Amino acid sequence: MSNIEQISASFRDPSGFLFTDNGILYRQINRAYSNDYARLMDSGLYDKLVKAGLLIPHVETDQAPAVSEAVFKVIQPERVPFISYPYEWSFSQLKDAALATLSIQKRALKLDMSLKDAERV
Repeated sequence: MSNIEQISASFRDPSGFLFTDNGILYRQINRAYSNDYARLMDSGLYDKLVKAGLLIPHVETDQAPAVSEAVFKVIQPERVPFISYPYEWSFSQLKDAALATLSIQKRALKLDMSLKDAERV
């Protein structure tokens, strides 16, 4: 029996959102983001970022979407073992996060792409 619950914290993203079904985390990617998702996957950037430990890996799944009229794909990201917030981090952790973000952006720019949150939506 399905028990789908949208995660309220991901409502700001028009390209998709997180939801759980029976405690399993999923991300719905909406049709509006289909070209961008395909470009990320086809470019090889996703594989490079995962291999470098800069992106959490996911698998595409046949999970039923939370909102069927908008869906392009449903993915299942690997679960992060614990959640922490930037206000809890030391200076060196903040610096590492900033350097990781810059590394991702630099790799993306080489493929004529950009971090989504680094641009105006």
